[in-house]
Amino acid sequence: MEPKKIYEVAMYLRKSRDDTGGEEDVLLKHETALTDLVRKNNWRYVIYREIGSSDSIDFRPEFKRLLKDIKNDFYDAVVVMDYDRLSRGDKEDRARIEKTLQQSNTLVVTPHRVYDLNDEDQELITDIEGVFARYEYRMIKKRFQRGKKIGARLGHWTNGPAPFPYVYNSEAHSLDVDPEKLDVYNFIKHRILSGTTCSGVCWELNRQGIQSPKGKLWSESVLYRLILNEVHLGRVVYGKTSGGLHKKRKAAPFKVIPRENWIVVENAHPAVKTPEEHAEIVTLLESRRIQPKHARRGTYLLSGLLYCGKCGYSLQFQPKPNGRTLVKKCQKTDAFGNCCGNRGIELEHVEKAVMESLREHEAVLLKTPVETNESDFPTEHLLHTKERELESLRDGANRLKDLFVMGDVTKAEYKTRLERLKDLTVKKENEYEQLKESLDGCTPLTHAERLQLIDELKASWKAAIDVQERNRLMKLIIGRIEYRRNGGEVDIQVKFR
Repeated sequence: MEPKKIYEVAMYLRKSRDDTGGEEDVLLKHETALTDLVRKNNWRYVIYREIGSSDSIDFRPEFKRLLKDIKNDFYDAVVVMDYDRLSRGDKEDRARIEKTLQQSNTLVVTPHRVYDLNDEDQELITDIEGVFARYEYRMIKKRFQRGKKIGARLGHWTNGPAPFPYVYNSEAHSLDVDPEKLDVYNFIKHRILSGTTCSGVCWELNRQGIQSPKGKLWSESVLYRLILNEVHLGRVVYGKTSGGLHKKRKAAPFKVIPRENWIVVENAHPAVKTPEEHAEIVTLLESRRIQPKHARRGTYLLSGLLYCGKCGYSLQFQPKPNGRTLVKKCQKTDAFGNCCGNRGIELEHVEKAVMESLREHEAVLLKTPVETNESDFPTEHLLHTKERELESLRDGANRLKDLFVMGDVTKAEYKTRLERLKDLTVKKENEYEQLKESLDGCTPLTHAERLQLIDELKASWKAAIDVQERNRLMKLIIGRIEYRRNGGEVDIQVKFR
């Protein structure tokens, strides 16, 4: 069979975990070699660059974009340094890549050979190479983890970016103190020891224009983790947890390792707080630990449903000696300590307004024909709209390629318009995925289900069912209640599911 002719190619450049660092940029080295190859053969090419260590396709955005372009028959071949640059993933990922290449009849070209996956002999070779590549990746990963553990035992810093106020010393594989950052750290430490709350210290730092370690405004959670970090005692601590919590990334289950099994090395780098200061900070913060909120226990009818209409913060309730309950004034403060101050009200007034909204909602549902269910779910309609927009963009890319092949557009114009189409497609794909994730696991209520839940809620009062059960039913019907008060004017917005 005559070999397939190659005119248009995609150049895929990937810098992975096992690529050595140093003076020479690996991506630049690979790009130079592959550019020489495609120019030698007079192929037109588009470059896809990716930096990352993930073996899974789902976490390689450039490769996902490349696969879509291959499906749309943009290229005759994919040019890579080695075949395993495409995937060291599991069998499912390899099968997905091979199927896409086979169906589009796209070749894989390396500086050493050409792979045609529609050739049975070459398909067998690539399967064998894939198995060895996956084995090699696992060995590299294992050696990498073992190296981190050995380094930690030697007192080296192996836990990623240096924590504030340190900087990483690559020659000593250790941490050095940054004098400017140390001044900020000492300010934080002394303010906490003097009794100031974490939120109070954050307000002071933000008012002074001092940025957090990531260059943003300080938040209570960031400062809390920072001030409790044992690394500031001069220790290297390794092996506190194992596994991962990521929803999609394949990893062993997340597990907290008992302290006696941690690797702890003392005096590994300069300390910026004493053990006595650390113990006092722990005691202070533990004494302020917030008790579980009533919202989690469903203590009140609107527990976990009522939010401030000004700032969006969850509102709290306060029982009074006379038996009444107040919706407390909103206590939320911004990053500079300015309080929202949305005034409170008696809970009874809010409950009456919510029940009135519930009756109005029921009346609307009873008047609405059951056949028009889909109109109740604008999110699903929007999802279909996004799908049509994506299809239109993909069709546009195909039509553009036809125009280029027929000579109706120049090469420069083709590349410019194609890049614009790709950017739009990636944007729409992200919007589509985010919208799809928001729908996953939360199927909208049907027309009949909504009416049934309202009936159950009304019946719960007559049957004297406890408030926790009524709160549960309320949460099935209502997604959020927003309360806003300006002087004597009260605005309550009920958002139904």
